[in-house]
Amino acid sequence: MRYILIVLASFLFLGCSTALPPKSEYRLNPDIRTQKLSADSCKNKSLKVAQAFSQSTLMSRDMSYGLGDSKQYIYSESQWASTPNRAITAQFLKLFRASDLFKSVQISKSRSKNDFILEINIEDFMQYFNKQSSASFAKISISLTLIDAKTNNVFATQTFKTNTDVITLDANGGVDGLNDALSEVLSQSNIWIAGVCK
Repeated sequence: MRYILIVLASFLFLGCSTALPPKSEYRLNPDIRTQKLSADSCKNKSLKVAQAFSQSTLMSRDMSYGLGDSKQYIYSESQWASTPNRAITAQFLKLFRASDLFKSVQISKSRSKNDFILEINIEDFMQYFNKQSSASFAKISISLTLIDAKTNNVFATQTFKTNTDVITLDANGGVDGLNDALSEVLSQSNIWIAGVCK
């Protein structure tokens, strides 16, 4: 009898609980447009892409958005499949491997000796809405610093900023806008580092 009461109580508890809908997961998938630019001075050099620096919100899978000048919220039913910090680092690694400007391009945990280290600082990476929530844009600001691995001196540094209008005023539209903006930043980064390697 006691066993039956426990089973009935369990069913009642399960019947009263509400199942939360699964969160939609989004991936960063920018269009990497690598131009085969003429630059020979880095052809015999190796590059290590360090894990990006960023604010703590970009080290989480939570998907944030800004409202007006000062408010920030998190989408309740949407999240990143991988943290933006890791995903952006991976995109820069992919870009510079495809650019063929260096002899080799290594991940941050590589133990191999390298000639250069690329530091990435993500200063802004978010979807923003105006105060009336009637318009939205994606904003990215990323600084790159190329460091001489032997001397630890800064070899070159540059900041890339871009805003892209968002078509649909939701998380999906925000991701599309961030992908477009990141594509632009990656393209500019490729041109910049090719110039550094001339």
